[in-house]
Amino acid sequence: MKITFVVPTLNLSGGLRVVAVYAKLLTEKGHEVSVVSPNRRKATLKERLKSLIKWRGFVLKKSYDSTFFDSPLVNLVVLDKYRPVEANDIDDGDILIATFWNTAEWIADFPTSKGKKIYFIQHYETHPWLPVERVKATLKQPFKKIVVSQWIADILAYEFGDNDVVVAPNGVDTQQFHSPKRDKQPIPTIGTIYSPRSFKGFDVALEAFNMAKKFIPNLKLVIFGSEQPSQTVILPQDTSYHLRPNQSELSKHYGLCDAWLFSSRSEGYGLPILEAMACRTPVIGTRAGAAPELINQTNGFLLEIDDVPAMANAIIAVAEMPNEQWLQLSQNAYEASLKHTWSEAFSCFEQALLQYANTPER
Repeated sequence: MKITFVVPTLNLSGGLRVVAVYAKLLTEKGHEVSVVSPNRRKATLKERLKSLIKWRGFVLKKSYDSTFFDSPLVNLVVLDKYRPVEANDIDDGDILIATFWNTAEWIADFPTSKGKKIYFIQHYETHPWLPVERVKATLKQPFKKIVVSQWIADILAYEFGDNDVVVAPNGVDTQQFHSPKRDKQPIPTIGTIYSPRSFKGFDVALEAFNMAKKFIPNLKLVIFGSEQPSQTVILPQDTSYHLRPNQSELSKHYGLCDAWLFSSRSEGYGLPILEAMACRTPVIGTRAGAAPELINQTNGFLLEIDDVPAMANAIIAVAEMPNEQWLQLSQNAYEASLKHTWSEAFSCFEQALLQYANTPER
């Protein structure tokens, strides 16, 4: 098949990582795959001035990153400037895939020669900074929909009456994310990811860590993120913060931790859960995204959203856990990750594309 993914931009987000994985695997399977993206967005004068005043550098420039699509197997097409993708930017094909709400708007009126339209949904993007009614309107489009979690499928069924949805859960690359068996860290160490987006719940993770540190004074925090923390965020002393680490370094950061905090209030899936587990790091996570399907009492701690005391207690429990008990928790987390491979996810994703491509038009 000739398949085109339309993406809103290029960066190091989890959603684009998933698109890149599928684009590469589809190519390896013999399909002809292109990924089409707008060019880098130039910052406005107001954004430039704000960046200089805060001494934080040129944020937009740093956030644009094509690393995930560096593979020579995938045909990456970057437009001449930052603008919506148009029909003339895309060759005729069999399948055309929107990957975000605005890309679904772009392709809505593309001719059928560009391919049968699929909406690949990785989150329910009703965030306050987005045009929510426009986002919801894209979900009413008569596209075939593939989603990454049952949570999203349930929303589409309940809110939009769409029951013709394929769930293709994400996988984890165990060659990239891996760690040898290890004992607990000499200094109790907890990790998490920084994001300024409120739905990611970094404030919850930080508050829980600080609460736990009152009982475990030598508790250490490891964080990585795609941008510098806001000036209003006060990190604990001796925090190890890693800004935009190389993809090859992520396993090392996960593997330095006795537990990983997944504190999201809302999440389409939650790839860090599987990535941490594949690195033998148990996850203390909230009931967001796919967490309820991935985390249980044998491989981590599943908590209610925004329950800071419960997260703090789980951190303390891990820190005080005997090494033998932690080793079993770590092993269980690792074994859970092996049940969610990209080959299994890809099989489901490709089958949905093939079935739709071979379905006669009504």
